Amino acid sequence: MTNSVNGSWVSSKPGSTAFLKFTDDGSVSGSDGANRISTTWMADDSGAVIDSFLTTQRAVQGMERWVGRTHRVEADGEELKAFDQAGNHLGVLMRDADADEPDEGR
Repeated sequence: MTNSVNGSWVSSKPGSTAFLKFTDDGSVSGSDGANRISTTWMADDSGAVIDSFLTTQRAVQGMERWVGRTHRVEADGEELKAFDQAGNHLGVLMRDADADEPDEGR
């Protein structure tokens, strides 16, 4: 499923390892910097809706908790805007310029 959200999106916050990665097969993986995310997604009119998922509740300095609460995303150029289930804006990830390289540390 090709969509403008396809690809890897990373935090621009210094020291953060938060990211989301959307693939053509409808899977999404990611991390808030401490907890892994693994689920599926479906395209909608303005971007994509992320299916519910279970995750651990670890906390580390520099993590971005909002990534784990993301329910819907909208791609706007090089930005991926994240929203919760109520439609509240949570934050922004940036398109990963190094997405063709292996993400061994993630």
